[in-house]
Amino acid sequence: MRKSSLMLVLLGALSLATILLLVGATDISAPNYGRYQISSWSTRINDNKAVVGAFVLDTATGETKNVYTRLVNPDGTGDVLRNNLNTTFFNIK
Repeated sequence: MRKSSLMLVLLGALSLATILLLVGATDISAPNYGRYQISSWSTRINDNKAVVGAFVLDTATGETKNVYTRLVNPDGTGDVLRNNLNTTFFNIK
């Protein structure tokens, strides 16, 4: 009877170790999503013009970079002053 009880305990311990190893086999590194956040901004210069744009924030370092700036006329046209929308974060100056 003791031998069968010991076998059951060892089998239970082996099962528990297997489950713990399988659960621990997943990737536990920090998630990659959400590191960069984009936000837009706008301001009125006078009654006829405004400036709109967007910036990106690196939440890991706190660094902020302006990626898009456009001067807008009353008719909706305007000049793009900065357009880094297709540039990687580290290459934006």
